[in-house]
Amino acid sequence: MRPSGAVAVLVAAVLGLTSCTSSRPDKTASIEWGDCAGVTDVHAANLPAERSARLEFRCGAVDVDLDPARAEAGTLAVQLIRIHQSGGAGKEPLLLIAGGPGQSGVEYAAVAAGLLPEALLDRFDLIGFDPRGVGRSQQIRCGHKDSDPPGLPDLLTPTGYTQAADRMRARTAECATALGSKAALFSTTATAVDIDRIRSALDRPALTYLGWSYGAKLGAEYARLYPDRVRAAVLDAPSNPRTTWIETVDRQVAGFEHAFDQFAAWCASQDRCRALGATRGFVTDLVRRAEKSPIPSGRPGDDVRTYGTDVLDAVAGALYDDARWPDLADGLAEATAGDSGTLRDLADAARSGADAADAQLVINCNDSAPGPTETEIRAAGARFAQQYPLFGVWLSWFLFGCTFWEPDRHTLQPPVAATDHPILVVGTRHDPATPYTGAVDMASSLGTAQLLTWEGQGHGAVGRNECITRLVTDYLASLTVPPRNARCPA
Repeated sequence: MRPSGAVAVLVAAVLGLTSCTSSRPDKTASIEWGDCAGVTDVHAANLPAERSARLEFRCGAVDVDLDPARAEAGTLAVQLIRIHQSGGAGKEPLLLIAGGPGQSGVEYAAVAAGLLPEALLDRFDLIGFDPRGVGRSQQIRCGHKDSDPPGLPDLLTPTGYTQAADRMRARTAECATALGSKAALFSTTATAVDIDRIRSALDRPALTYLGWSYGAKLGAEYARLYPDRVRAAVLDAPSNPRTTWIETVDRQVAGFEHAFDQFAAWCASQDRCRALGATRGFVTDLVRRAEKSPIPSGRPGDDVRTYGTDVLDAVAGALYDDARWPDLADGLAEATAGDSGTLRDLADAARSGADAADAQLVINCNDSAPGPTETEIRAAGARFAQQYPLFGVWLSWFLFGCTFWEPDRHTLQPPVAATDHPILVVGTRHDPATPYTGAVDMASSLGTAQLLTWEGQGHGAVGRNECITRLVTDYLASLTVPPRNARCPA
């Protein structure tokens, strides 16, 4: 789950991929693998040159039923990419499940090829896919009539509440109208069924897979539906599978507030933050001032001004990865001199997944139970404003969630999966977007899962922390389960 202005991932979204391999097609089971030209451009993933030279990129598709219960609904081609380390025959597939919902798995697989260790690339071919409704797999486009105006709708005022409610009511109605009778066919459960079609097309009796963020939720749903078809599964940074919508938003706002405290503590020890004084107080005041008088950019030819909403987008996006903290500190320091250029860059990077917003809305709504009521929204909004001084108002509009969604829903069930081998759930102690308790609760819900903890910062751990990545690699490659309650230091 993400607010539309704060979509942030471990890396910036990449655009398009070019293949560096032959255009002659070859086949694996029922997938015809061919050149990726016209599908995506791997060079946009900025892979290290030495690694990129050893990788082969091939693209293909798998046809799935839009609605298995109604043949007349037709089919959909799910786009895939296969990344093979050059030399030798094809290897066992490792399915990568991207976040969102709405993030392209084709694009993310190319990025992951630069994050994952050589040992995994030696052992597996990486398989990425765009889920139904995403990217090249019939991307959901709702054709919204109006773009969001700048500024923060304040749910505590009658005008702000009406603006937020009208905005969400219009967005959900436009998506329901655009999709028509197909609106209810885009859900996590439907995508989990598609994953099993991918498994079959890859000619594997059981899958090995790695899911990040929402991809962890999707991976848990696959395990719930097909526990006997899971060889090994890693679920990194999952959300809590049993919370209500308001509880989910509440936990995420609390996660951002906590992560900001971690940034502020770091900032207090940095010379680059000296001009800020008390970091929380500085940012709170900056947001307030930027709402009233947007900050200009000091860059030549840049006339885009930065509002308070943009400041919060920049801050939240940087909290996803502590490698971005120095840039955030520099951007805040620049803002003291009236230059918002760096903050604008951070905000734009955080919003790089904006094209996924429609898929995110539709899939989340189809997954969720009806509600919350407007009375519950008003009460939660008032509490957020008091309890979460920096991010409470910014995220409170998301409380509307799917209140106005009218198509039939397929409420996602809590995952319980009696797999033959334990599933590995990974949680990061100071994760802003899917707080650590989500990983604890996901491991508990699955029943046969084991929890692995990173005492670090940011969203997701695999590929970011050497200790976590080593333990995950051993598990995926040889089914070696880490010791119970294993922890990796920050």
